[in-house]
Amino acid sequence: MKQTLFMAALLGAVISVNAQDATVKGLQSDAGKDVKSNEKDGWKHGGTLIVNLNQGSLSNWAAGGEKNTLGVNGIFNYGINYRHGKNTWDNYFNLALGFQNATSYNSFRKTDDMIDVTSKYGHQVAKKWYAAALINFNTQALEGFTYTDTVNTKISNFLAPGKLLLSLGMDYRPNDNFSLFISPLTTRWIFKHDPYFYSIDKFGVPAFKKSYNEIGAYLTAKYNKALSKWATYTGRLDLFSNYKRNPQNVDVYCTNLLAMKFNKWLGTTISLDMIYDDDIIQKTQLKEILGIGLTLKL
Repeated sequence: MKQTLFMAALLGAVISVNAQDATVKGLQSDAGKDVKSNEKDGWKHGGTLIVNLNQGSLSNWAAGGEKNTLGVNGIFNYGINYRHGKNTWDNYFNLALGFQNATSYNSFRKTDDMIDVTSKYGHQVAKKWYAAALINFNTQALEGFTYTDTVNTKISNFLAPGKLLLSLGMDYRPNDNFSLFISPLTTRWIFKHDPYFYSIDKFGVPAFKKSYNEIGAYLTAKYNKALSKWATYTGRLDLFSNYKRNPQNVDVYCTNLLAMKFNKWLGTTISLDMIYDDDIIQKTQLKEILGIGLTLKL
């Protein structure tokens, strides 16, 4: 599909950039959580907490707009990784939650919501190659709605949808910045654990069913690069083809996060997420968030 080819080409262009020198790699370790091949055996952990606030106010503003707005958005990325000899165990926790309030609707509405947890075990079988097993869980924490002037329609909730993926494959790790996991045999469950959606066909789960199992091929690529001493890019691309239903319609999940620090505490972030899943909507989904606020290394 056009979306898949575009994002694969985009990732390839990013990966082709040359690596930074040793003085920059300290920032790389904060945003990228793959275990480094040249590190000693044992546990490593670290990550980033970002809290962004925005506020606006208008009075007699001729161009129009919301009289008052207030928003908050939080991003939490953390990795707990273990290495012993040829064995690695990488665990990634990616959470996001955001709200905004405006005068016209006088309530906080959700603008961001993500729970994504990955655990990957690998055993080195050749230079840069690992036989690996991967588990990924993805959902959102709170109810989500579409809003109109008269009706708010619920479209999601915790485990509606939720996805649990189990995969066996090979993990290619040529350097500290990049990893590529490839699996020709992956199983994935899609959950619809909300009575509101039980009687309808939604998220790819049939009516009167709470879950649906898929078997397919899976690819996930992670890339992290320090662009300078104060800017770091982190990207991820997931592709999944369901052998059991429309295998040509590849599911795409792509995240991009650019973090820039002004000083020890203050920074700005730009995130762009792209999703294509024809079981949910037969269009490319886009989400962009720009924020300035507290940025902490953990």
